[in-house]
Amino acid sequence: MASTRLVLLRVHQRETALDLREELATLAARAGAPDLFALTTCHRVECYGAAPLETDPRSWIVERTGIDPDASGGRGAAVELDGAAASHLMRVAAGLDSAIQGEGQILGQLRRAHDLARAAGGLDPLLGALVRAALHLGRELRAATPLGRVRRSMGSLAVEVGTALLPDPRSAAALVVGAGEVGRLATRALAGRVGSLVIANRDPERAREVARITAARVVGLAELDHELERADLVISAADTRGTVLTSERLARRLARGPLVLIDIAVPRSVAPEDRALPGLRYRSVDDLREESAGLSEDTLREAEARCAAEAARFVAARRARSAATTIEALHERAERLRRRQLDRALAKLGHLGERDRRIVDALSTGLTRALLHAPTVALREAPDRAVAVRELFGLGERT
Repeated sequence: MASTRLVLLRVHQRETALDLREELATLAARAGAPDLFALTTCHRVECYGAAPLETDPRSWIVERTGIDPDASGGRGAAVELDGAAASHLMRVAAGLDSAIQGEGQILGQLRRAHDLARAAGGLDPLLGALVRAALHLGRELRAATPLGRVRRSMGSLAVEVGTALLPDPRSAAALVVGAGEVGRLATRALAGRVGSLVIANRDPERAREVARITAARVVGLAELDHELERADLVISAADTRGTVLTSERLARRLARGPLVLIDIAVPRSVAPEDRALPGLRYRSVDDLREESAGLSEDTLREAEARCAAEAARFVAARRARSAATTIEALHERAERLRRRQLDRALAKLGHLGERDRRIVDALSTGLTRALLHAPTVALREAPDRAVAVRELFGLGERT
């Protein structure tokens, strides 16, 4: 198995407009492979890659994803390597990179992305280990620090914005499209605040659990038209990679009166030309303002420090493992070369007795070990030298 290094290409709401994030989310969805892990949420699109050591990691991930930070189509994108990439995912899992700092929904989104990647064909060991470490840290921080008391989420914020736009929320009919992490949180936040509540999802079974908790009705997307006709508030968190609430559907619904629609799907569920339809009170995810979760500076500093420490520990362990693999490969190659040269020499020295042959064998072994001592020690002390050692000793070549 070739040695790899960690590379991350990411965009976020802070630097990148929603239109571009939608385009990049589509590209990221097409780029799935064991050596790429994509995480797409309301506010971010991130691709983590396990780049071969012999390649330029920045060029590698740009080629693999089709997202170039230096081109106009990739403006706002950033590339991070190794420790910086690991630290970023730790911060994401802790909710520190979220619009609502400390929110816990990101853990469910990260876990689901991991499960989907494994089901689609597995993950490179480096990426799998990184995601598992981030999930573990996120759960640990929520269990042991005030981060666990943060109950606000993008789903609950969407509900607050949506219900504030209704004249009488208590008598309103609400429809949640999508039963992913954000959709489930929005459903929980709506329970008890509206007159009736329906969840529409491609796979109704996925929505059953939250429906039991909230007393919501569950329907498939085939029944979306009927439920949309009755709705006063729609929260769309559908992960369908495109328009769900079409012009025809919206026109039929708006013919009977105004509709509040909070579109927190990425890509959005409503086409650009339909977002300003008469009677439609439309809000996208970028219209939902960042909210404070009330965490103290001490809590945030502690969480940041834990994320940095865990990332450093992860990278150090991976580098040590990479160094061990390189040391093993170096010694194996040296032994093959020693045996080859020894066999050639002994074939020409047929007059030697068994004792003399053993002396020549021991001499070649001693010389080989002496030559390997310095690079072996250097690698153990500075695992970052593994790439240079592989290049210097041709460990990627046939011997």
